[in-house]
Amino acid sequence: MKICIVLSTRPEIIKLAPIIKILKTKKEKFFIVNTNQHYINIMSKVFFNYFKIPKPKYNIKAPTRTHGAFFSKSINEIEKILSKEKPDYLIVQGDTNTALAGCLACSMYNRKFSNPEKKIKIVHIESGLRSFDEKMPEEINRKLVDELSNILFPPTDFDVKNLKNEGLNKKKIFKVGNTISDVIKAYLPKIKENKILNILNLNKKKYFLVTAHRPESVDNISNFKKLLNSFEKIGKIFSTKFIFPVHPRTQKILNKLKIKNLQYVCFLKPLEYLDFMKLMLDSRIIFTDSGGLQEEASIIGVPCITLRTTSERQITIKKKTNIITGYDHKKILRATKKFYNKKMKKHKFFGDGNVSKKIYIKLKANLKKY
Repeated sequence: MKICIVLSTRPEIIKLAPIIKILKTKKEKFFIVNTNQHYINIMSKVFFNYFKIPKPKYNIKAPTRTHGAFFSKSINEIEKILSKEKPDYLIVQGDTNTALAGCLACSMYNRKFSNPEKKIKIVHIESGLRSFDEKMPEEINRKLVDELSNILFPPTDFDVKNLKNEGLNKKKIFKVGNTISDVIKAYLPKIKENKILNILNLNKKKYFLVTAHRPESVDNISNFKKLLNSFEKIGKIFSTKFIFPVHPRTQKILNKLKIKNLQYVCFLKPLEYLDFMKLMLDSRIIFTDSGGLQEEASIIGVPCITLRTTSERQITIKKKTNIITGYDHKKILRATKKFYNKKMKKHKFFGDGNVSKKIYIKLKANLKKY
């Protein structure tokens, strides 16, 4: 079995790390292609090092100034790589531009062959997620990748239902959970021992954690100001500070707005993985516009308030571990009041910490069918 893994962004690196670990342990042939969609060191390279992921065999260095430039370079280069390497599988994860570029390049390569045995099988990990909001670029990405993929690994029953509703062949759908459950299970002992709370002079469950980086949250100045004002007001009401590790794109906006530390909002530089996970684990409530944090909050048992108008992690809403508020202060405050004294149990609907093993077994079994 030979596998090509196309990745670049922080979430892709983290969620693919346990799969890469299994491939290394089983001594399977694999290589990594990095599009460099996340070219900032703190957002990608440090995670390669932290999770002991092998150096990418191919670094494309696709330009990110426009989507067109990125896709043109990435698709062209990945197709050349596939022609040279001829792997059995190409694996992509999630809904990034990198995932779509890898999928499209493989699809282009496969058009050359009428014999199915010569085609590379496209594998989509974390498939089936839907926000039903096509204003989100990620929504388009994930739908296209699912449509073109040969093997789909959705995390939950909700995601399986989405795929079936779109008419995708149920024979290529395998519910496995989300690999983030593997990561958290493996690193939880180290997370618990982490000393970041002492360094920041914080007490367990005595602070809120917030992240915001999406264009509709921070590039939209009106929405961003609404969020900051809301955090400041809520912080005062509950006498609780918001700890805000700032994403590089968010920092650019803060610099333009010339906003300094507010009384109840403490801005931090991006954190190492264990530091951030410890802050998540011991926070009172997580406020975020991230998709992945909605999953992680449910797994570790911390209430989550999603600062968006839609969510592709539908099961978190159904299971009441997550509330969507958008940018409306009244809704954010109401959600905060509801969650403030609520004890949240840890959930396993995203997996049991053995998701990567299930994926590996299924790929080995499916290889024999082609």
